Amino acid sequence: MRGLSHCHGMMGLMAFAAVLVGCGDSGEPIESASTAASGGPASSGASSTDATSADATGTTAATTSTGATTSVTTATPTTTTTTTPPATTDAPDPTGCVPTDCAAAGAVCGELADGCGGTLNCGTCPGDQVCGNGVPPNQCGAAACKPAEAVTTEGGGRCADLAQAWTARGINAGYYPFRAVAPVLQYSGDFSGDPNQVFAPGPTSKGVVLQAIPAGSYIGLSTTGPWYMPAGDCQSGDTCGNQDIAACTDSAPPLRAGIAGFHWGYAYSGASHMQGWIYYDPAAMVFAGFDPAHPCARGPAGLDYEASAACGQPTACAGNNITCGAANPCSEGADDCGRLECGAMSGGALTPTAHRKIVSYPAGTHKCGKDVPHPSITCFANGNDPDFFLVYPFGAYLYWAQNSTTKYWLHYGDRVQSYYHTRDAQGVLWDFVEVISSGAPTLTPASDGAGAGGGCSAQNPGACVPCQNGGTCGWVQEVFLKPE
Repeated sequence: MRGLSHCHGMMGLMAFAAVLVGCGDSGEPIESASTAASGGPASSGASSTDATSADATGTTAATTSTGATTSVTTATPTTTTTTTPPATTDAPDPTGCVPTDCAAAGAVCGELADGCGGTLNCGTCPGDQVCGNGVPPNQCGAAACKPAEAVTTEGGGRCADLAQAWTARGINAGYYPFRAVAPVLQYSGDFSGDPNQVFAPGPTSKGVVLQAIPAGSYIGLSTTGPWYMPAGDCQSGDTCGNQDIAACTDSAPPLRAGIAGFHWGYAYSGASHMQGWIYYDPAAMVFAGFDPAHPCARGPAGLDYEASAACGQPTACAGNNITCGAANPCSEGADDCGRLECGAMSGGALTPTAHRKIVSYPAGTHKCGKDVPHPSITCFANGNDPDFFLVYPFGAYLYWAQNSTTKYWLHYGDRVQSYYHTRDAQGVLWDFVEVISSGAPTLTPASDGAGAGGGCSAQNPGACVPCQNGGTCGWVQEVFLKPE
């Protein structure tokens, strides 16, 4: 089941160019805290040199361990790479090791281990070609592929006709696959702290580093909805492999629109499935959808689809759902078909001006009995499952729709205006909220709060106009909200 809570200032907005909980049943095991949520994953062969650069546009911080030198794109388009010079041939290596060179290895671009503990820089590719993009490492491949972007403007059914208060069946997002060729940081929101520390906010913003995604891992960047339009009553009819339900309206949807160069996404194959903001840097991540060796991502819920085309070409995965077969390639699973009626199990609409709340860490959590991305994450029971939800120490996920796709991170201390609440099929109470004060205002922008005026009330929800001036709206579990 989804987790309960499921960038920025970034050095004052991370100088800012260089973000609701990860699923406990993701379909793939969540990586251990030591590899997925340390300040930088250990990898054999790395150099012990640390590199940090800062300028007027942002910051880059190197992640090091023992063996190959790497650099982490933190939150800016600027990337600094530090390399260990190859051993010279002037004096024999006391170990007898003879280093290779780029020509001998057939490498024409990128970094290459010399076999003796050093790292070679084999140059850059001409024009807009990208090293390793759809070709073997250290070879020049195709130009960087980044699918078109579009804003989600209509999500299907609505609760009380409130803008962005969409029902579960209206939103489904796929993921375009990228491969990390250098470590990449993932954020919950605007970040101003130490890039080597996870889950630790900085002095001027509440966003945190979620993890350092190691080179070699895959990254799924979210598409935008709605791309899930089943016929009939999906709650009773949508099952894996049901040939009678058409799920896709578009097998190549655009990327969800980015914010300041950041895109919403998650990582897999060597990293935790936490979702958050990832800065798109073509030098650090290359499109993997054309690579026939790419393992089709199953998504953070275990059932998400890969887009079948990008940049005018078919992808290797062709949009097939590897878990459920090809019948519903865009289906995220039954949770997207949960409660279609907004007030199905609850008291319905709230009176907005009486329901301003603070996003807060919930009471009653306990140490999880299952693997989690970081030891500071606790669990919260629901029904007979004591570890039904994951509770993060810094904030909670905001969703497009109840039990649907994640959308933003809220951070503890953020102020929200509740407009509607309802229980889902599992009995979890959700509030549809508008953010009116944010600790990460760039990546979780606040509204002006005026949507609760003009006669907006429980008796007249049609007069409620949340999400003004680009403000953030969405669904959050009510347990994370306390009266102001």
